[in-house]
Amino acid sequence: MSVFPSLRIAKVFGIPVEVNGSWFFVFFLVAMTLTLGYFPQTVPRLSSTAYAIMGAITTLLFFASVFLHELAHSLVARRGGLRVTRVTLFIFGGVSQMDREPQRPGVELRMAVAGPLMSLVLSGAFYGAARIPGVSSLPAVVVVLEYLGIINLSLGIFNLLPGFPLDGGRVLRAALWAATGDILKATRWASRMGQIIGMLLVGVAVFGVVLGRSLDLVWFGVIGWFISGLATAAYHQQVLRTRLSAIKVAEVMSTVPELIDAETALDHFAHGYLLAGEHQHFAVIREGAIVGLIGMENLKSVPPVDWPQTRVGDVAYSDLAGVVVPPDATVESILPRLEPDGPGAVLVQEGGRLAGVVTRADVIALLGRMDESART
Repeated sequence: MSVFPSLRIAKVFGIPVEVNGSWFFVFFLVAMTLTLGYFPQTVPRLSSTAYAIMGAITTLLFFASVFLHELAHSLVARRGGLRVTRVTLFIFGGVSQMDREPQRPGVELRMAVAGPLMSLVLSGAFYGAARIPGVSSLPAVVVVLEYLGIINLSLGIFNLLPGFPLDGGRVLRAALWAATGDILKATRWASRMGQIIGMLLVGVAVFGVVLGRSLDLVWFGVIGWFISGLATAAYHQQVLRTRLSAIKVAEVMSTVPELIDAETALDHFAHGYLLAGEHQHFAVIREGAIVGLIGMENLKSVPPVDWPQTRVGDVAYSDLAGVVVPPDATVESILPRLEPDGPGAVLVQEGGRLAGVVTRADVIALLGRMDESART
């Protein structure tokens, strides 16, 4: 999504909220545009300080609106049985990240319409607030509220365009999925619509600039290029997910590394096991039972000076539902757990016995074999 790092700022309804580094750039850009352009033209004869305050407040409320748009997606997704890992604000708005795609078209449909519906509700709320007696006599406040009403209305309508990955594209995919029973085919057609919409926006930008119209149309081109690229990537990702959904973890798991007792000191684990062997992830046991998973990621959370006093069991991933899977689980279903902010591996358990481990490296090797097979 972005080359910039993200900063976690809060948790809302148990969902981590992050701000990507690119957000600060667009925040500054929007605030300056409002402060130096829009507000002086709309409400003349105010001080520079007043315009700056209006610009900052309006920009903050705008991004708060974007966050509420994404939060609506997330809460509906969670109600549909999906786990939302985080909501991130970045240069082009926001994104809700989930541990997996919806498994039924009805869930996707409800999740998709929740965001635009929230934007339209916010638009009405801002317009309504501008008409409240007492508020309506304050021109600067009215302009801010009406601007937020317009921007939320635009956000809601724009996201309903029927091209993936826009919300309207997800609605289209859900409808096609329900009609055909084939999510890959539905994704292909919805993604093509996203590419078409993206290219149309680029065309509008080029046509407008050539005719000497406002350079603001350049943003249409940037957004169109972004949407078109995401649409293409979304389809390729769905192709990959479909292929991986047919492969069981038992087919790609590595041999079981040594088991680590939960009472082992971190320094002994680091030098005696992690740095001395070929494995990067280990099952943690206590009294013969598996109680977690540990790898390099866990060591990074503890300063080396504290390793001798810290036990493996204190820092290991202990959510067994998140790190233990049966051998017939699909590779596609474990992908979220292999992401950089997850455990990085899963333990494969069969009949109470540890059968193997699947790491990020195992899946990368599988993808390499799949690519080689496709080329030949």
